[in-house]
Amino acid sequence: MKVKTLTLKKNLIPEATIRRLSTYLRCLRISLEKGDDIVSSPLLAKRCHVSESLIRRDLTYFGEFGIKGKGYKTKELIAAIEQILGIHSPIKVIFVGCGSLGRAVIRHLKNIPYFNIIGAFDKNAEQCGEEFEGIKIQHTSRLPEVAMREKPQMAVIAIPPDGLQETVDLLAKVGIKGILSFTLSQVKVPENIILNFVDIAAEMEFLFYKINQ
Repeated sequence: MKVKTLTLKKNLIPEATIRRLSTYLRCLRISLEKGDDIVSSPLLAKRCHVSESLIRRDLTYFGEFGIKGKGYKTKELIAAIEQILGIHSPIKVIFVGCGSLGRAVIRHLKNIPYFNIIGAFDKNAEQCGEEFEGIKIQHTSRLPEVAMREKPQMAVIAIPPDGLQETVDLLAKVGIKGILSFTLSQVKVPENIILNFVDIAAEMEFLFYKINQ
């Protein structure tokens, strides 16, 4: 399945649509594991917990998909979404902060085939030299050397707030373009760097709000 050239500028595609593509991709992989060469619209919608019309609307931004009356060819739609998200080749990722949270995220991402964790770093000397999930934890001072050699595209941060600005500055200096931070703190970020925060408390507060509606 070939993804057609967009007639709509990429920056006009709703962010929520891009985020849902990741959900569709995970559900399609589940369908493939279950032996579903073709997945029907109702089944995909059920597995993704969205409506059929929403899936169709999201995919329409990128071309024409599906077989009328049957559904979607699983492998072809997986390949198309991977192409849209730019994950048809492994994404090199490094971690800064290898405490309990950092290790939990490493363990999770190790199970996703298109994320290639090429380095894990920590300032705690007791952590350094240890191997976790097949990845050797190195001192943060080694990060520039590894980044220059491996050319990572993304970084995940799970460190105390007082070290966030210094870490962001370092990652920007070595050429990292995208940062996902589990650390919440006000920081200055260069215009060419994308920094996203994961606010677990905010997500739980939102969930609690929904429960009470």
